[in-house]
Amino acid sequence: MKHLLKYSAALLLLPLLMSSCREEPNYPDEPEISFNRVDQFTYTKNRITFDSLVVVVDFQDGDGDLGLRRKSQGEGDPDFKAPFDQSSPFFNNFFVNLQIKRGSRYVPFPFSSEFLNFNGRFPRLATDDKSEVLEGQVKYTLTNFSDDIFDPRDTVRFEIFIYDRALHKSNVVYSNDVVLFQGL
Repeated sequence: MKHLLKYSAALLLLPLLMSSCREEPNYPDEPEISFNRVDQFTYTKNRITFDSLVVVVDFQDGDGDLGLRRKSQGEGDPDFKAPFDQSSPFFNNFFVNLQIKRGSRYVPFPFSSEFLNFNGRFPRLATDDKSEVLEGQVKYTLTNFSDDIFDPRDTVRFEIFIYDRALHKSNVVYSNDVVLFQGL
């Protein structure tokens, strides 16, 4: 019993010391993404059927400069000044190109206007501007799927990429096939 008490403190400290020796991963400054999944929720409102899709991508970034605020914090907010102002192609940081399956091929969905798209912003992932390694998931919700625009059982997929605040573009990933309105 005497030896158990003598060495118990050392045994408790050993896992703590070993975990503190974990080396930080070394990722490039350019964001790297991988497709994880699409969660699908089908519902009916006013006799129109809708699909709400949540696209989930995993990310890794070496300097942690991912995300842009969705609402301005005032006139000097850097997330709303060039190159992130509303007229810039970098206003959004999450890019989603919808493709619809026709036969065995995918073709871009023919939106009625170049201004209609699924692109948007995901929020800052670090609370400060300190350079740090980040990894995790971004969940991005797409809600504009209705049976008055899409045919039931249309098969779609998404081409996805992101930008960080240094304007580094990630790799491009593709989602799995999504059959619309399957929840009926």
